[in-house]
Amino acid sequence: MMYFAIALCPSGSMREHPKTHELRTVEVGECETKQDAIDNACLQLNCRQLFRGVIGRPKGHGGYLVLNAQEYAEV
Repeated sequence: MMYFAIALCPSGSMREHPKTHELRTVEVGECETKQDAIDNACLQLNCRQLFRGVIGRPKGHGGYLVLNAQEYAEV
């Protein structure tokens, strides 16, 4: 299944592009399980897993929420 990572602000809100107001999203790629997607996203984005699909960047600079394609479509 295809997975995506939505950028999060340090406060936990979702980051948007300033002009288009679309969510800032990174394509993680095809993975068999959500844990594989989280591990892959951590490697790609230099993050570590915090809690159930939420991965954080170093020094409190926000992070990402990892979602599958179906979950992403609902956001």
